[in-house]
Amino acid sequence: MSAFKDISPYLSREFHFTELEIARIRYVIISFISETSKLAILFTAFSLMNRQKELLVAILVLLSIRNFTGGIHLSHYLSCLLFTFSFLLSTIILAELCFLSLWIQILCLTAGIFIIGIIGPVSSDRRPAPSRKKGNVFRIIACAVLLFYILLLLNVKYFPFRNLIFWVSILQILQLVAAKLIKERKQHYEKIHKNIPV
Repeated sequence: MSAFKDISPYLSREFHFTELEIARIRYVIISFISETSKLAILFTAFSLMNRQKELLVAILVLLSIRNFTGGIHLSHYLSCLLFTFSFLLSTIILAELCFLSLWIQILCLTAGIFIIGIIGPVSSDRRPAPSRKKGNVFRIIACAVLLFYILLLLNVKYFPFRNLIFWVSILQILQLVAAKLIKERKQHYEKIHKNIPV
């Protein structure tokens, strides 16, 4: 983002932004461009497979949970894009090929509520962890979202994306568990290396 660096002095001079405020503005702009371009690439790829509707539903369901639980975060643009593509494609394939009975789905999603209640949310290492109060709020919202999906499955029998909602929810819960294990392992190794005398 060399173009942004060029206007940083202008923002500082004309609007009296501090370096921290300029860094935040830069982060928002880069994040917006990054996420928008990834969304455009994903939409193009899934359009070629004639799965645009499935992609949009999968993204909406994923965001409704992931925004409050966190998950695996990758540092590089390409690795993040490939992981997201693989995740979404997996949910669509599973939704089309793997059908579980309603009560197994309800049981799995109920277990997911307990898992989120115990280990969520898992924040990125590049962002500060939410406060205890905010973490509890996120946890409650995520559990409420899953409860809503359970009620949807129980009460709407002919909803065309029922199975997709289920598999996106389940894979996101599994991703949350993986993120928690990865974070704990990293913290464990950091603690060991910190205590090793140089």
